[in-house]
Amino acid sequence: TADKEKEVLGVPLRLVAAWAKNDAHGVADVFTEDGILILPGDVYKKGRGEVRSFMAAAFAGPFKGTGVTGTPVDVRFIGDTVALLRTHGGILAPGQTEIAPELAVRSTWVTVKKDGRWQLAAYQNSPRGEGATLRW
Repeated sequence: TADKEKEVLGVPLRLVAAWAKNDAHGVADVFTEDGILILPGDVYKKGRGEVRSFMAAAFAGPFKGTGVTGTPVDVRFIGDTVALLRTHGGILAPGQTEIAPELAVRSTWVTVKKDGRWQLAAYQNSPRGEGATLRW
């Protein structure tokens, strides 16, 4: 189980690494071809193409130079090829090492193993804490 958990935890690590480069293609490639991204502010993107376009615009605008970080809270295996992951984290403003309260989130990751690789089938986050107003 520890090895399987490490494999699943590789999914957010790949997303964090791509985000650190503000790489929309890299973020989208963490998702399955038909993966879903759901964010506050009525954001719903389905498929790598929509995720890639959304992230490219975000990295060119409000999220230019930002990073993300998170801590795993729970990993649950639904079967050999499906795992649910919960994390607490958020967006790091340019040059910051701590998450501002208004940028903190609680996230749910639905991961699947396809073609021998864990990928993100669905991702959703919600603002965390009082006064949190995260909007994308």
